[in-house]
Amino acid sequence: MKKTFIALLPLAALATGCSDNQQPDPGPSATGHEIGFYATAPKGTRAASTTTATLQDFLVYAYTDTSVIMDGVTVRRDGGSWTYSPAVYWPGVPVDFYAVSPASGAWRSQSSGESDNNPVARLTCGATDYLYAVTLDQVESPAPVPLTFRHAMSKVTVMLSSTSNRYTVEVYHVSLNNISLSGDFTMPQHNTSDSGGPGKWDGLSAPGKTLTYYDIDGAAATLTPTPVDLTEGNLNTSYFVPQALQKLAYSPSSGFTGSFMQIDCIIKDKATGEKVWPNEYTPEYLLVEQTDCGRMLFPLSTPAVASWQQGYSYIYNVVINNTYTVDTIGFAPVVEDYVVTQPF
Repeated sequence: MKKTFIALLPLAALATGCSDNQQPDPGPSATGHEIGFYATAPKGTRAASTTTATLQDFLVYAYTDTSVIMDGVTVRRDGGSWTYSPAVYWPGVPVDFYAVSPASGAWRSQSSGESDNNPVARLTCGATDYLYAVTLDQVESPAPVPLTFRHAMSKVTVMLSSTSNRYTVEVYHVSLNNISLSGDFTMPQHNTSDSGGPGKWDGLSAPGKTLTYYDIDGAAATLTPTPVDLTEGNLNTSYFVPQALQKLAYSPSSGFTGSFMQIDCIIKDKATGEKVWPNEYTPEYLLVEQTDCGRMLFPLSTPAVASWQQGYSYIYNVVINNTYTVDTIGFAPVVEDYVVTQPF
């Protein structure tokens, strides 16, 4: 049987309670032994990333050459084991397993006479660390089915700080601009426990803008010498579609182009409390409409980072110690690879 399986995973999680009760009868080919699972996930470089220890649930799709064995079954952590209900039993033929975590979103399958099993997900940037796992050609064994999860997204962190003794920096908004916010992710056709390549991204959306921090309560964030990720506990926008980054440029006719971060802020004199930036000398294109803020722009594309790669964490360190019109703002991107998967 040839099928193409398409999944939709919106930024806002959708209910998946119906998945548990829609498993097909295993039929007369079943051996009587229940299929079990164990799962591992990469260790994250920051607390918000999903790890083997924090993985709580996932959806499983399982197929033989002729039938669907599991169609979006929710598997949940129960202490030190993984459980689902009702039980599904091993058939007498090999089974291919595909899984995605977390178990939220609306998945559907779509028949095709031209393609092998090829799960595809529409993923959107936001707070969700999407993971996927593929384990192919499995036959009945006393051991549970191993599922090695990989990160499908890129993690992007903007760390802000100020060590100035002269200025107070108040931040009102942080946004990432001219980047794709969604795309189609296709799972690989090999085991994710192997050293083969990752899944494939295509169908990226047109470049857009997304906020990572917003002064929800009306009070700005005042920067300190300790770097802080303002999106944590705020909009929690940390995971993005892997993509190439375009160089930042400006022209009077087209404005700013390329991939960049924007920091809307006000800088005050610590001694007097008076605003020193933006001021009457600040060009209009650096003013934020209908606010008292100026906007500072920094490129996402640098000599060290030309693109965001799947499964990598990118940390942009921005140190604001002077007014935007006096000195160059310190900026240093750091790339951290996720830690190698450890046994669960």
